[in-house]
Amino acid sequence: PPPPPPLAPAAVSAATESAPAAARAETSASRPTAARATATPSAGLDLPAGGAPPADGQTLSKMSTQRSIPVHPATRAIHFGGLGIGLAAGAAAAAVRRAVSGEQEAHPLLMNEANVERLAATLCRLRGAALKVGQMLSFNDADVLPPAVRTLMERVRNGADWMPAWQLEETLRRELGDRWREHVESFDEEPVAAASIGQVHRATLVDGRRVAIKVQYPGVSDSIVSDLWSMRQLVTYTGVVPPGLYLDRVLEVAREELLEECDYEREAANTTRFKKLLSPYTELAVPAVVPQLSSKHVLTTEWMAGLPIDKAAAEGAIEPAERDRIGERLLWLTLSELFKFRFMQTDPNWSNFLYEPRTRQLSMIDFGACREYDAPFAASYLRLVRACADGEAQREAILHHSRELGFLTGEEGRTMLDAHTRAAVLVGRPFADGEQPYDFGKQTISKRVTGDVQTMLRERLTPPRKEIYSLHRRLNGCFQLASRVGARIRAREILLEIERDHEAAEQAAELAAEEQATA
Repeated sequence: PPPPPPLAPAAVSAATESAPAAARAETSASRPTAARATATPSAGLDLPAGGAPPADGQTLSKMSTQRSIPVHPATRAIHFGGLGIGLAAGAAAAAVRRAVSGEQEAHPLLMNEANVERLAATLCRLRGAALKVGQMLSFNDADVLPPAVRTLMERVRNGADWMPAWQLEETLRRELGDRWREHVESFDEEPVAAASIGQVHRATLVDGRRVAIKVQYPGVSDSIVSDLWSMRQLVTYTGVVPPGLYLDRVLEVAREELLEECDYEREAANTTRFKKLLSPYTELAVPAVVPQLSSKHVLTTEWMAGLPIDKAAAEGAIEPAERDRIGERLLWLTLSELFKFRFMQTDPNWSNFLYEPRTRQLSMIDFGACREYDAPFAASYLRLVRACADGEAQREAILHHSRELGFLTGEEGRTMLDAHTRAAVLVGRPFADGEQPYDFGKQTISKRVTGDVQTMLRERLTPPRKEIYSLHRRLNGCFQLASRVGARIRAREILLEIERDHEAAEQAAELAAEEQATA
């Protein structure tokens, strides 16, 4: 197919807002156009005279409650121990009820409704590594977990408890000094978000800038190893995770990611790097870091107006063409991060992607979870995606690249290879010729692939390499978000464009290496 037309920049300035509607219209296409202006992407969020205020729907989950976080590893271990006792008691009570009533229930005794709530409440109270593992499973492998566990994962994904005022103030004073409030005109004591390792507060600086202040929960970074050990004992005891998920590898990856995410200085550098990478694309905004109010465990960035994309879509105010445009931007961004930048924000939480209906601005926030991918990995993965997109006819190519990337060892039997190929082709279907534009709103990939995934969990001989966990979490999150938006996306055009750009970059790098060698 011919290359897709370039995107016009989004309306991101007050001047654009006052232009005629016809002049501002955009066609749905695959890639944002490089900016020709020097203004920062967030400049368009200023309120034009007489206009409506920017959308601001970032609010704390109704599932969250205010409770102090246990800080010391020993105290946290006691909570895990108490949870184990509570689960055993809950299972015994459920067994008695079933015996008396004669009812037969589908879920295991340990995962009865009361125990699911016990698990969710404890994970949300402790936050940190325990909550992180739950969130990782909820995005990566939710469809292969029992229904009761999927309910649990949804609960922990959507809310964590937040610190009381005294613990918050104590943390801010320790990190920023006793006079930190002299830098702010106002500070909202109740957070707008509470996640696995920190909570976010809205504030206004003395110079008038609106900012988001993310404060890490005390004790989280010091309790990672002990929390993961407790989590392993708990998961082993409940038996809710199939052996084929390779729990030890999941926990090892979680430990590495958590250690990185607890370093807010690293996140500040990631945020600045992404802001630079996306600066040519004016409709994709990244907040600026405020270093004066940032530290190892506190990060302050400019406030990005907008609604979480899934919430904006659910409210029904977005026209179908605009839904398609949003979906295409998100898919282009995801593939570009992997194959062009080779630097990806790997947290697919839908609240990390904001949409400003007034300006049609898309914003990314939260860069704690970021990973670099080396050139050979990116090239091999791109070849695998293209083979999957081309279907069953590329079976040998799919298996070859899967072995190259470590999904397969070469010793698997026919049952495993057939399941692996079917699943790969199904996941590649959004990029298949003849499926365009692909309707993500009607896709049922996750349900249709479940049977083959169950087979692979029984038959596979090796866990995925570490890069795969975060990568698939983001890719899965992108597909889920496009589904929630209800976008119809010319996904194959985007993939082919990315492939052409990748090949051109490889050729340029080879030519530069040859010239350097002969110089």
